[in-house]
Amino acid sequence: MIDLYAIGSRHPGTDPTWTTIDVQGAVNQQSIGTTKELAGLTYNPSTQLYYTVAPANGAGPLLCSLSTGGTLQTVAPVGAKLNGGIAYRGPDNCFYAVANGSDGIARFHQVTMGGGTSELFSVALGVVNGLAYVQATDTFYALVTHDDFTWFYSIKLSGIVTKLFGAGLRVFGGLCHSPSEDRFYFVANQADGFSRLWTLALNGSVVDRMGLGFRFNHAGISMSPWFGGSVNIKSPLEGERFVSGENTVLDAGILSTTGPSWNSDGITWESDRDGLLGTGAPTVTLSPGTHVITASKERLKRSVGVRVFADLWELYRAAPAQAEIDRVLGDFTFVWVDGAAGDPTRQWASYPGYPFAQTSPNPSRTAVVCKLDALRHQRFLQPLPFGTAQSAYEQVRLNTHTVRVSLDTTGNSAGGGVMNLDRTFTLWSNNPAQPTVATPYIHSLYLFIHEARHSEPGDPGHTSCTAWTGAAGTPNGMDAQFDPGSGFTRAALYLMWIYKYGRYDPASIRTEAKALAATLKDRFCAHPTSANPLVKALLAELWNA
Repeated sequence: MIDLYAIGSRHPGTDPTWTTIDVQGAVNQQSIGTTKELAGLTYNPSTQLYYTVAPANGAGPLLCSLSTGGTLQTVAPVGAKLNGGIAYRGPDNCFYAVANGSDGIARFHQVTMGGGTSELFSVALGVVNGLAYVQATDTFYALVTHDDFTWFYSIKLSGIVTKLFGAGLRVFGGLCHSPSEDRFYFVANQADGFSRLWTLALNGSVVDRMGLGFRFNHAGISMSPWFGGSVNIKSPLEGERFVSGENTVLDAGILSTTGPSWNSDGITWESDRDGLLGTGAPTVTLSPGTHVITASKERLKRSVGVRVFADLWELYRAAPAQAEIDRVLGDFTFVWVDGAAGDPTRQWASYPGYPFAQTSPNPSRTAVVCKLDALRHQRFLQPLPFGTAQSAYEQVRLNTHTVRVSLDTTGNSAGGGVMNLDRTFTLWSNNPAQPTVATPYIHSLYLFIHEARHSEPGDPGHTSCTAWTGAAGTPNGMDAQFDPGSGFTRAALYLMWIYKYGRYDPASIRTEAKALAATLKDRFCAHPTSANPLVKALLAELWNA
């Protein structure tokens, strides 16, 4: 793992190198691509870049940036030879740096992101070769060497400078603070030029950790932005369900102790069933079964469990994870409406929480959520013949912002982005003869599609008329046209698409969808026709043969 970054040299007298340090022992270096002397190193979380100073640049001192990959860029000229360390302070988005004067006195400066430099006050007599900032106490700390011995100092922006305790002989290699450990790291150089990494605590403890190599003196050292951080898996959710063949997006970030999170670049993904899944933010398909998905970078890692089912019917019959429930609840505003007063069976208080019990005849908020979540997973081999969204779920979401669920049986309706659902939607079964058997999800999903249509622009609404059933004169028809049509057209098209093109719907569900579609044919005022050749073929197969 990369625990620290440093500026050093491969060998005495060579150009500066970008060095990564693993505190368990590994040190790696690469050329920065410059002969400039570089002093100090600090990290700015808002830009996700490191900063250093080229104090001896021929045309004048420069503020420079370094990426984690070691790419050096000039930021701006600075107005002083800042050769004693640099530290970033977040509250004012400024750097603070030290200039070691020819008179032997070290002076404290403020440096803006644009390079503007202001001298604030003197620090001490001696040479400063390490500066760090601790946000928790709003205090700077410095290593000051005088008469071949290095002391540890604290510095307040008020100008109060305090000598704390001795750090050792000739500490000339930078200083940084680890927030997760609340201790400092610094580099000390031996007489032969070989550098060693040490830690220092505010209680005075100073510990030799490891050898680094030659010539880290007068350079800089800084913590890795993810040192002490953690991996945050954004997708998949813990316990999330998928259908075999469904695309699964893997996305994570590294939560830094020093500021904003890092993205998924460089994160490796693995499944305990399927092995290596890729790096970064890949999209994968997982084999059926239970997986432990692990995201890792350096020594940081995090795992989540996911479940992959053979088809959508299997997924629907498995309890959703709390995170899945929360996601659907976040996509819509739900209003849980009580029924008639005085009847406890029509009060939501009688059915608390989100229990998953598909054999229960009682109303359940979970039933509503699970039906919508099944719609979220559904995909087709051909694009849906209506709407503008990529999926049926997104089409509903595009035009619906509020879902009102009543424990009365007043019927379903929608308009203006509000969908009103009755008690039937709260039950796992809408078959009174089998109140403890979960009804296939399509018995509810096609009604979501139907009602959502009434909130779309251009919805023609329903018109009472004589229905077409293959013979004239049958009443109760409601839609004057099939294509583009109103709610019943959308419901019919949705069911027809499941029957013919359902990707994750098993054969039994597709057969049921065909039967349900046929029950809607008496809702149209005219012989169903369509300009879409796929729809036209299905109409001929289902109704017009």
